[in-house]
Amino acid sequence: MRYQMMFLWVLLLFVVGTDWLLWKHWKNSGISNKNALNNWIKIIAFIISPIVFLSGFFIFGKTIPNAQSYHSFNAFSYFLATFLLVYLPKFIYLLVIGIGELMGLFVSRKANTHTKRHYPSITRARFLSQLGIILATAPFVTILFGVLKGRFAFYARPVKLSFPNLPAAFNNLRIVQISDLHLGSFGNNRKALLEAIDLINAQQPDMVVFTGDLVNNFAGETDGWENILRGINAPLGKYAILGNHDYGDYSSWPSPEMKQANFQGILSAFERFGFKLLRNESVLIEKGGESFVLSGVENWGRPPFPQYGDLEKAWSNARKASFKLLLSHDPDHWDAEVVGKKNYDLTLSGHTHGMQFGVELGKFSWSPAKYRFKRWAGLYREGKQFLYVNRGLGYLGMPARVGMPPEITVFELHRGPLMGEG
Repeated sequence: MRYQMMFLWVLLLFVVGTDWLLWKHWKNSGISNKNALNNWIKIIAFIISPIVFLSGFFIFGKTIPNAQSYHSFNAFSYFLATFLLVYLPKFIYLLVIGIGELMGLFVSRKANTHTKRHYPSITRARFLSQLGIILATAPFVTILFGVLKGRFAFYARPVKLSFPNLPAAFNNLRIVQISDLHLGSFGNNRKALLEAIDLINAQQPDMVVFTGDLVNNFAGETDGWENILRGINAPLGKYAILGNHDYGDYSSWPSPEMKQANFQGILSAFERFGFKLLRNESVLIEKGGESFVLSGVENWGRPPFPQYGDLEKAWSNARKASFKLLLSHDPDHWDAEVVGKKNYDLTLSGHTHGMQFGVELGKFSWSPAKYRFKRWAGLYREGKQFLYVNRGLGYLGMPARVGMPPEITVFELHRGPLMGEG
């Protein structure tokens, strides 16, 4: 509750401060005259807009913690997107104006009156205003693209790995990893996810693994997806683990029994979708008389994320295998309990979403996720062990993806010298 109130106070200062400074600039620039159109613009921009958004955040802040349906979460996500579409351009515009005015303090105001001008003149204020409008348009267009197109721009990312201890029968094994579906965020948009399933099947995977966060919080999110998710084809099987959102921990429940019933509903959904759910356990994947171990643990994360995972339990049936693959939702688990401690050859994780925002150009990659997670997207190696962090197939919070498209990872495993690229 204390953090919620702190957030609301910061939000209040941001909204009121942004609108007050923008109104002051508008008034001083002479744009604000008294014709009817400008009066309505002022009323909408500086009175109605802040009241609507501040009231909305207050109402959602009160209702979401006690929500019993994913619809409230979806409504908030679109409300948040609308807020950013309105206030981020305002903030960028003010930032440009402010920086320009500060720079103006260090520039001589003396004009050379003897210099003959052969080009149209423009005042600094007008130049800054026009520059501010141009730069403020960028986040608006970017977010709008992320909402309309980016969140459904499904991408199959190839990753090639070779291991000297991979059983020969599994040479050229194709594994597809998907993660963080957050089904409730799709609402009733069956067509979008069907496109992703078609892309998965087009990779002709031998095995499909899902690394957690099937839902946002509620079992009801899984209703109606059976025909689509059962359509994933993988001859060696489909396996899944739980993520931090699959326990119903992000809502206050009237009783422990209701929370448990919700959890059971989520567990049963994996079976309905044709996935074998691994809960701190290991299974043998067999082919041509040879096998390797696939382990899956429940969510293990650093606080405030829960630690339901029990790697020791899964490890007890895996230690003797020549090749071992681990599914663990949170990549922080790899550094905490896996690398250098349990000799899993390859660990597959998700969780970060790459913050659904970033830049990836060749070998350069950046996202706000890097300031929260040591391993936030892509392939990592420590000694003889690999970790891959999937960027997620769904979305949460913001119904958008910008520079961080929804990912279907296609692993191709080979028997050979230890190496990886992807």
